[in-house]
Amino acid sequence: MRIWIFVLIILPSLVSAQTPTSIAFYYNSIDSVRELMNYDRVVVTADLITPKQIGTLHKAKTKVFAYLSVGEFDGQILPDNLRTSSPARNENWQSYAMDLTDPQWQLYLTQKAEAYLSKGFDGLFLDTLDSYYLFAKSEKKQYQQQQALVSIIARLDQLKGKPELILNRGFEIIEQIEHPVSAVLAESLYNSYHPVDNSYKKVKPSDSEWLTGKMNQVKARGIEAIVIDYIPAKDREAQIAAAKRLLNEGYTPYVSDGMLYEFGVSTIEPVAKRILGFFDSQFTDFSSSECHRMISMPIEYMGYVPECRDVRSTNIDNIDLSRYAAVLLWLEESSYQSNAKLQQWLFHTIDERPVLFIKSLPTDETLRAKLGITEAGTLEGKVTISRGRDWVANRYPPTFSEFEAHPRWVTKNASIAPLIEATDENGHSSGLLFKAPWGGAVLAPLPVLNLANNTETWTIDPFRLIDETLDFPVIPAADATTESGRRILTSHVDGDGFPSKAWFPGKPYTAEVLLKHVFKKYDLPQTVSVIEGEVGKRGLYPDESEAMEAVARDIFALPNVEIASHTFSHPFFWDQTKTFKKKQYGDHLPIPGYTLDYHNEIIGSVDYINKNLAPKGKKTKLILWSGKADPKEDILTIAEKANLLNVNGGNTYVVKGNDNYTQVSPTIAWYPSAVQVYAPVLNENIYTNLWTEHHDGYGRAVETFELLGNPRRLKTIAIYYHMYSGAYPASLKGLLDVYDWAVKQKATPLYLSEYAERARTLYETGIAKTLNGNWQITSSGITSIRLPDSLGFPVISKSNIAGWDQGPDGKFLTLSAPRSVITLANIQNQDAYLKNANGQLIQWKKDGKITYWSIKSHTPLEFEIANGSGCKLVSDSTLKATVIANGVIRYRASKAGTVSGSLRCSSQSVTTNKND
Repeated sequence: MRIWIFVLIILPSLVSAQTPTSIAFYYNSIDSVRELMNYDRVVVTADLITPKQIGTLHKAKTKVFAYLSVGEFDGQILPDNLRTSSPARNENWQSYAMDLTDPQWQLYLTQKAEAYLSKGFDGLFLDTLDSYYLFAKSEKKQYQQQQALVSIIARLDQLKGKPELILNRGFEIIEQIEHPVSAVLAESLYNSYHPVDNSYKKVKPSDSEWLTGKMNQVKARGIEAIVIDYIPAKDREAQIAAAKRLLNEGYTPYVSDGMLYEFGVSTIEPVAKRILGFFDSQFTDFSSSECHRMISMPIEYMGYVPECRDVRSTNIDNIDLSRYAAVLLWLEESSYQSNAKLQQWLFHTIDERPVLFIKSLPTDETLRAKLGITEAGTLEGKVTISRGRDWVANRYPPTFSEFEAHPRWVTKNASIAPLIEATDENGHSSGLLFKAPWGGAVLAPLPVLNLANNTETWTIDPFRLIDETLDFPVIPAADATTESGRRILTSHVDGDGFPSKAWFPGKPYTAEVLLKHVFKKYDLPQTVSVIEGEVGKRGLYPDESEAMEAVARDIFALPNVEIASHTFSHPFFWDQTKTFKKKQYGDHLPIPGYTLDYHNEIIGSVDYINKNLAPKGKKTKLILWSGKADPKEDILTIAEKANLLNVNGGNTYVVKGNDNYTQVSPTIAWYPSAVQVYAPVLNENIYTNLWTEHHDGYGRAVETFELLGNPRRLKTIAIYYHMYSGAYPASLKGLLDVYDWAVKQKATPLYLSEYAERARTLYETGIAKTLNGNWQITSSGITSIRLPDSLGFPVISKSNIAGWDQGPDGKFLTLSAPRSVITLANIQNQDAYLKNANGQLIQWKKDGKITYWSIKSHTPLEFEIANGSGCKLVSDSTLKATVIANGVIRYRASKAGTVSGSLRCSSQSVTTNKND
């Protein structure tokens, strides 16, 4: 697991001394915390966030506060023990005003607070402090309520864990609190919300003046003053202006919608990075949909998060467009015809967000008229591409079957540009790709062609399609391909074929061949799995189990081998909602008397390995999915709850002559409760025609790695194969050729579990802008950010990152903390920085001219410092320094492990010392 070194130092060059930490108040449901992690602190409804989500926020160094209504009970019915505790109702919010002097209510609040803190909350936001005014009309009764409130706050302050407390108003009792609270909040200083008619209004100057006086008293006591002003996110510029005004007046700002259901502006502005996609479950499920299989990969590459939803189950009314950068729909016409509400929603959406229609257009004529694209008959006879030939050059051409009617799409709107047009033998033209002010449309037979061999191919470039039509902002992109500026290298083995005898002298098990020729030969981190049903005594071969277990123990005892399970019986199908007419291998291995049990497949097999095969001090870290590798969320959750990482699945395969992106999967399949990490590249099975020919075919994986590394770095170097690759001399040679190529690459070798830890958090990475225009990156696990070249160069002295290295498609930044502020410039400055390393950065802490660093590597350490000619590097290990091109200093150690030291940059010459 990545060890973050986080030091709370306010750097004058990064943040003004007066700039407070950001905060958000968010009372909506929480599917993901990818937006909330942008803020230093978040206040949420306690019942709408899970302990896992709180843990993710903590990894991102975000403090989490639970909303606690001190003066009101907001349930519809009072519990029996509180029936006498409420003297009045708050009709505006349909809640009960509570008597603060009542012991039962005080006990209720204490128990609620304790339950929240045990869930992992860092603090409490105490709301409705002055609701007693609804029933306490005399000064005496008001004083009694105020004294009770002081007592309640003191009791909460003393709870285990010493929670931070934020008060909503409570001006009357601030001076009576012995231990000052963390902050006091006031709402509607300049902009207000009125729930009765759902309206937003400016606050009267006299009311603003009164509230300003009260908040000045708060600030005078040295307490942070927070102000929530109400402006909806659709007017983001007004939100930013309001936040800047509040900040300039000495407040911590938060500007959001009236219900606090959107992600508002504080000292940072969250960047909308979700892309809302739709598929139709009448024809496909999520994992098989084109939205997930095909268009998600280029979207996530650009730094955005694909969110594919089913049109048949999505509640259109609850969609918050403010969190989405764009909308795309890959649907049949029939999906629109059966969903009038979707078309009505689209009618308004195209005015607010870019929309891309893929394959077909909505059928509602009013909506089509607004889009400006109409159907004008059909194309006749022979059809050819007449415009936009550069889009389809060097690709399979779109096919126009004479047995199908092809609609003729036209536009009379001058602002809509047909980028690709087809013309029939009568000279009639039809647009196939349109760019419009509202987004665009790519229509059948574009953009994907189904080939005769049951494969698919993009007929146009999907990256260009997104760029031209959706045109969303270029942003820093969370990246799972790179570690410390170098492309990640992993190796993992599925256990299939362990019992097979290899075609080598002595008929060894295939696993013995790999042990000798791969696992021992290549001192790289390698992840190896077994199938209990093949190796264990309760499996298929009990008579051979003892011998096979001995081999497995030898493999797992190697210091460079990480342990994984490839299940108990190798299920071929994990998604039981699907029906398969042909099952080539059955449902799982034919183990006598065994009935498929997914808990046994995952937890049972792991327990077997840990108890019988793993050496002391080693445990199984991963489950490697078998067969179609298509587990749904419920299956993934079994592994999640057992603290097991998971990998496998996906469909990534390209070679020269077949370099089509339809078979390049996204990095992960994301669900609210669990994440499936896809294997970055498919295994040798696909290179050998399902192990029927060309047994040396896996050697072509080198082509795959090269194609997916340039011109875009889309995937890691991921060596992935089965035990049966040790069966033949040819298959072993193909495998060794791949390893020999891989060890020559400038890469960072990682265990598969380390890659999975990063990949699973890819979508849980926050992107925001500070109010002065800098980028803020917040990570819960990702360590690398790809900065598109068009955004410029990071200014190292004004950015708390370790450094960067130039890749084929941008600058790969190395993060040194969960939250990073990055200042950019048009030209590169000459500050010293970490250019790259073949290990994981453990520490990079700046203290004046000295940077304290620590790097962990699985192979002998190598790292490079850019602009290091005026620096002195000190290390606790002997390092060999070499000056290479452009003033870069390369350092090498003689062995793997963790190396630490310091880097002092001044006018001194470059030296390398040990134990300075």
